[in-house]
Amino acid sequence: MHSDLKPFGQDSVAKRLARAKSTKPKRKRTNQAGRPTADELERRKAYVMDVATELFVQQGYAATSLVDIARGSGVATRTLYQHFGDKEAIFREVIFARDSGAAVEPPTLEADDTLFLALRRAGQYAYAVTYRDNAIGLMRLMIAESTRFPEFMASVATSIFVRFRRNFEKLFIELENAGLVPAGNHARSAELFSDLMLGSNPIMVYTNWSAAVPSDTDLEERVEFFILGRFSATVARTSRTKKAKLKP
Repeated sequence: MHSDLKPFGQDSVAKRLARAKSTKPKRKRTNQAGRPTADELERRKAYVMDVATELFVQQGYAATSLVDIARGSGVATRTLYQHFGDKEAIFREVIFARDSGAAVEPPTLEADDTLFLALRRAGQYAYAVTYRDNAIGLMRLMIAESTRFPEFMASVATSIFVRFRRNFEKLFIELENAGLVPAGNHARSAELFSDLMLGSNPIMVYTNWSAAVPSDTDLEERVEFFILGRFSATVARTSRTKKAKLKP
């Protein structure tokens, strides 16, 4: 598997904003009072958030002003104050929005899955989460501004990683219920699995030192190593043949 992902931020902010402006939502006043509808306000807010995100990622927090965001969004500065607050408030919303809007469907056990197939799909999920553009942008932004907002960034990062590992823990519980793995500390299994699947990949991606997605062969080797090391040789021998017994 080879990655065709471009490093986040490769385009200049001017080019990215130009593209955003080409799809800027038109202002439609559809109610009798001549005011924008709730849906239109949400679209405008989302557009402002997109512009603010690009500016913060490209220029950093300190170098980005409310005037920059207002100009890029095509709104007045007072409108930003009215709907968002000051620059710090907008920045916090950007972080929360990029996290909540970055969801990848978590892995689940499917009918006729073997242990190997289920964990290989879980590994693919780990890579999808790590290499998607909005995750890369979010983490780079958080790293860059962690000294300015240490407690806030720590809280958001903890929430992200807890949710990420919890998705694996749920899968291991399903695998036990389906008779594919023995009972045990599935939270610990989730931690070990995520660490083995990702290794140094996140730091390499977030620092822009590497953008190559691990190959299928590499992924499968990691899955096999995990099964043998975490469970037993007996489980490993049947990991590609024994199928899940899903309860109705």
